[in-house]
Amino acid sequence: MLPFQNGFFGYRGRIAFVDLGSRAVRVEPADPAFYRDYLGGRGVQALLLYDHLKRNGPVRDPLNPANRIILGNGPVNDTHVATAGRGSCSFIGTMTRSPEPAAWLPAHAPLFGLLTHASAGGVFPNMLKRSGLDHLVIDGRADRPVRILVSEGRVAILDAEDELFEDVGGAKVPKTASAITDILAGLHPGSSTVCLGPAGWNRVAFACLTNDKHRNFGRGGAGAVFGSKNLVAVTAHGRDRAAYFDQARFQALGKELDGQVKAHVGDSKWTASFRPEAGTTWWLDRAFNGGYLGKQGGYLPWHNFDEGSFDPVDFAKVGTKAFLEMSGPPKVCSQCRHIMCTRAAQVDRPPYAGSGVRPEFETIALWINCCIVDRDAVFHINHLCNEFGVDTMTLGSVMAGAMELAEKGCLAGFKDAPAFGSAPDMIRTLKDIAYRSSPLGELLGGYSDRAIAGVAAGRPAADLEGIARCVTTAFGGLGYAGIEPKVFPGMFAAYATSNRGRGDHTYAWTIQAEEGGLQGAEELAAYVAAGQEGKAIVDSLGLCDFFTEDTASDLFLGLYRALTGIEYTADAFKACGRRIYTLERRANNIQGRGRIYDAYIPPKLTEPLTRGAHAGKAVDPARHDAILNAYYRKQGWTRDGMVEPALLRALGIEP
Repeated sequence: MLPFQNGFFGYRGRIAFVDLGSRAVRVEPADPAFYRDYLGGRGVQALLLYDHLKRNGPVRDPLNPANRIILGNGPVNDTHVATAGRGSCSFIGTMTRSPEPAAWLPAHAPLFGLLTHASAGGVFPNMLKRSGLDHLVIDGRADRPVRILVSEGRVAILDAEDELFEDVGGAKVPKTASAITDILAGLHPGSSTVCLGPAGWNRVAFACLTNDKHRNFGRGGAGAVFGSKNLVAVTAHGRDRAAYFDQARFQALGKELDGQVKAHVGDSKWTASFRPEAGTTWWLDRAFNGGYLGKQGGYLPWHNFDEGSFDPVDFAKVGTKAFLEMSGPPKVCSQCRHIMCTRAAQVDRPPYAGSGVRPEFETIALWINCCIVDRDAVFHINHLCNEFGVDTMTLGSVMAGAMELAEKGCLAGFKDAPAFGSAPDMIRTLKDIAYRSSPLGELLGGYSDRAIAGVAAGRPAADLEGIARCVTTAFGGLGYAGIEPKVFPGMFAAYATSNRGRGDHTYAWTIQAEEGGLQGAEELAAYVAAGQEGKAIVDSLGLCDFFTEDTASDLFLGLYRALTGIEYTADAFKACGRRIYTLERRANNIQGRGRIYDAYIPPKLTEPLTRGAHAGKAVDPARHDAILNAYYRKQGWTRDGMVEPALLRALGIEP
């Protein structure tokens, strides 16, 4: 590898550390070794969090000032590479915790929150980089509401203006995300802002951070961490771009790479070809009926994951075609070309008339899991989530659990419990959660094990297991994604071993491979591990999940050297992905994660599907155990899912 010459290339080479409690700010030069070994974005942030945990011990309460949250970007971010507009946000998650004993799970072990990385597009990540920072590290808690301004390399902690707040039910609460964004854009022309919404201020466990009004650092609870710190927003403004090691070479290779992306998007044999028109919604038809190059459907979840198939008449109301009909022109992330997956959307009919963006597949699928089949209502609820700062996916899992609890009579003591299929119920409950404005909203706005305990309070002990059975986010779950967990064993293993929490789908994706016949425990484990390590690289670079090309190819590695001056072999580059994923796992070990967490299967997922192409399928505990054993062997972890010091040294994480 070549040493850095004349400073940093591709990076800004500066990391800002902010202590809100003391209102102290220091800006330090970055260590070039950080970038060599961990690339940037997610990887460097994992290292900064790991070092924080090593010094201070586990963060036992993610809403405590001891939690650290980091905003930043990677080296490819804000270059002309297609999709290079993604930023990173890392912290200890507020949803993925289970600190108290759980009588319904005899093998329970305390879990204090997992190291969480969230990715988002929009202008903010680019603007933060242009302001002169690679990362903004935020510690402590302010004694009054504040915001942070990063402008032309300077970082300031400012008191949050009164106009950012409003009175709701007698409480002073931040305005909606779009209102805060507009106010701060007026105060700082040309800037970009990431902010919480009312849900984050009220410390909802699955509150997110929003920039560009609909680009979210979504899963895990970043908004709640901001709220716990009395931090309303971070605004960034800058005009400088990072320097190139060899700009002419970068431009030449970038043009070649761009041609490859364009060709793959234009090839109907590639699933990328569906994205410019259908975005992610094409997965609706693939999961339901095997459309869009699928083998067979029957794995679109329904009624809190009880089924993967339902009435085709209902599906037609919320299938791919239905959402294409409401779509407008592209409304894409910064630096996106060719893939263009997001579109504006418009609903003209009351009661849900409005304009905004088309919801994504996972959002739609998880609200179908609540038996919501009103397309216009799905659009409206998605808009409300963006305004309130609520993660749409976790909301879907939490709401489906609440609907089943209500169906079984377990929420009889709460007013206006939601029912399956009722969009008005879901809207009312969403508002109650975001503002913590009712006993039910207060209950559902917390992490799931506390909600289980709250429902069980005052009921016979015999009811506890049945209550917990309804909640698929139990034991620190993040919430399963929109692919029925009972159908694909490899995907269930990916859900189980994702570093940011059980149920996450973004760190490995096995559906096409399993539809194509991949099935052995060793083969599935290897596929999952490779996907997780590859995704760690993509996130750390600042690229989108939908980037079509191989980041370990000679072309990409040549482009990367032209950008940064750092030279890698394919194996050395892939090793960065393994190093990042292993480091994150070690941090999660410190937070209480081990095999008990990975092996947990919500009991209802062991009950077979009864209809559709996959009738009879369920999660098989023995098979999951076998895949987990193979996965740990592949990763070099212990049989209990622990990362030992020898592996940390072998990967260069520890000396």
